[in-house]
Amino acid sequence: MRYTFSSCAFATIDFRGFDPSTLTDLLHTFSGCSLMTTIYADSTWALPASGITGSQCFYSCSTSLVGGNGTTWASNKTAYTYFHIVTASTPGYMTAA
Repeated sequence: MRYTFSSCAFATIDFRGFDPSTLTDLLHTFSGCSLMTTIYADSTWALPASGITGSQCFYSCSTSLVGGNGTTWASNKTAYTYFHIVTASTPGYMTAA
């Protein structure tokens, strides 16, 4: 998904029904998405446990991007590790829908 949604012009995106098990490269996937506020996914959404590469997945996103448990986008939280459903102990930018 390298650069797939880079500089997107939408506020929400819905990954419900999308199988993330084969994702490997998330470099700049959402970089520059200055309007994005919400990323929805199934509650079972999970990236593979290993083999993921790509820094800056959320580089220069909107400060309005907030995960389901209140994780707000920050410039020091741009790694692909935030591309998951939020739990109380694990901050992230996805919201279970």
